[in-house]
Amino acid sequence: MRFLHLADLHIGKALHKQNLLEDQRYILQQILEIARTHQIDAVLIAGDVYQRNAPSADAMTLFSDFLSTVAEMHLPCYLISGNHDSAERVAYLSEIAARSGIRIAGAGAPFVRSYETEDAYGKLTVHLMPFTSPLPVRQQYPEEAEQIRSYDDAIRVLLSHHPVPDDGGRHIMVAHQFLTGGAVCDSEELAIGGLDNISADLFVGYDYVALGHLHGPQQVSRPTIRYAGSPLKYSFSEVHQHKSVTIADVREKGNVVIETVPLVPLHEMQELTGSLDALMQHEQTEDYIHVILTDGNPPADAVRMLRTVFPNLLQMTVQNTRIRTDFTPGAQTFPERTDFASMLSDFYAAQNQGAAPKEKQMEIVRELLEKLDKEAGAL
Repeated sequence: MRFLHLADLHIGKALHKQNLLEDQRYILQQILEIARTHQIDAVLIAGDVYQRNAPSADAMTLFSDFLSTVAEMHLPCYLISGNHDSAERVAYLSEIAARSGIRIAGAGAPFVRSYETEDAYGKLTVHLMPFTSPLPVRQQYPEEAEQIRSYDDAIRVLLSHHPVPDDGGRHIMVAHQFLTGGAVCDSEELAIGGLDNISADLFVGYDYVALGHLHGPQQVSRPTIRYAGSPLKYSFSEVHQHKSVTIADVREKGNVVIETVPLVPLHEMQELTGSLDALMQHEQTEDYIHVILTDGNPPADAVRMLRTVFPNLLQMTVQNTRIRTDFTPGAQTFPERTDFASMLSDFYAAQNQGAAPKEKQMEIVRELLEKLDKEAGAL
């Protein structure tokens, strides 16, 4: 059975205020074409479908359209929630989706859900383990709570209750965790000090482990424990990564052939370093650009000048022997404020793509502030 392994779609993500929805639509269409031309039998999506746990309507529509096409192609799909997702939202209408061959594992017990299928080589089982952390595992298994102090402990206990069957069949695990030894970049959210690390040894016995969480495509420990990586570059720290999708051709027991198929983005990403004069001689490009200026005293309108060559300039850094400063073109700047209500309004707009809070919300804020002032004055 030929599995198309995807992960970390992060639908709805913006890069330095640049909405990436059209880039994501473009790459998802490319992935569907790969599924057609490479004779894929099933799709694995290893978490972080969305960028936010409350995705926008446009983001949800885009993913819904993608899944609908997968279903129209009669491809079974196995999907888990990641740490960026709302597990409940991802799993919404999962029972209806299952009728179209789309298996979704979100929140709640059981923590590992297993689905059997068959191909020319016999029985094959796909196990789905959504992203989890120590706390819910402690709550599920209170008698073992004392021994669950880390992510590794939590997954170890979890898998001890859902061991891979010793039935001679083939077993696929889909998970969204950080395995020790994986190469990370700035765009990934990891715990301080590596507290969320788990050992690859926990997955002994699985024929293929389809992972999500790390954005660079890579294997950990062995070729059949693999991160598919994100389909697009979501940070300038990923500028040198080569994005792809993974095809895992699971044949007879013990025989898994791994293939990667490169992806070509709508906009490539570049980091360019040099003086303003030198960069102004660069060939015009639609790529997403981070410019690192080396001028000792760049002009105030450097961004405007650079955008005549780089219309998709997303970040400019000034770096010389005296200073290093970062500037994100179009980023939110806040005026000087002295009253809390105005500062709260500015913060709300910054967190909601420029949308101001409703007047009713601000009335509640002002009423609460007046109440606090009166209580403070009475002391």
